[in-house]
Amino acid sequence: MLVADDHALFRDGVCSLIHRWPEFGVVGCAADGEEAVRLCAELRPDLVLMDVRMEPMGGVEAAQAISALELGARVAMLTVSDLGDDVYQALRNGAHGYLSKNESAEQLHDALVSLMEGQTVLSPAIAAKVLTEFTAAGRTMPGGSPDAVRLSFRERQVLRLLVEGMSNVEIGRSLHLSEGTVKKYLGTIMTKLHARNRVQVAVLGLRRGFAE
Repeated sequence: MLVADDHALFRDGVCSLIHRWPEFGVVGCAADGEEAVRLCAELRPDLVLMDVRMEPMGGVEAAQAISALELGARVAMLTVSDLGDDVYQALRNGAHGYLSKNESAEQLHDALVSLMEGQTVLSPAIAAKVLTEFTAAGRTMPGGSPDAVRLSFRERQVLRLLVEGMSNVEIGRSLHLSEGTVKKYLGTIMTKLHARNRVQVAVLGLRRGFAE
């Protein structure tokens, strides 16, 4: 894993925390986006945990540059600020997660595990803001006619928990399902809603009343 943040104290603290988790290892640390891109090319980390606001190159721009390297690194953004367009731009630029710096150590650990399993992860607080902004702004999303989409009772249960910000593992525990079964349900829901990722599934589910 590569950690990029322009505040040395926070960066060192995150690295020390991650070193305590045996399933992860930190191969490098960067103080800005440019250094993060360079180190990604040199060290080829599986995961990049990167601050949004850095100078001279910020995390959103760096996420696009890292994605362009096509090395398979999964990028998660960290932020202390409220949502602006940064979250949407970061996801468009190839980021796979958007997390708050107010997360607990346990929440960060679970988010990193989910990212390494191929999931797109938003912290619950950020997910709620994304859903609110989409609903308020009436942003155009794919999905066809609402009347043409029917979800089963179990699919609705899975969707409700997804909207609450739960990972696949947490959804499985709540519904007494295996993680593989949860993934199958989510795949079916994505197909029915014509969604490309978990964020779109959550947004469409909320806007259409499936997650009520």
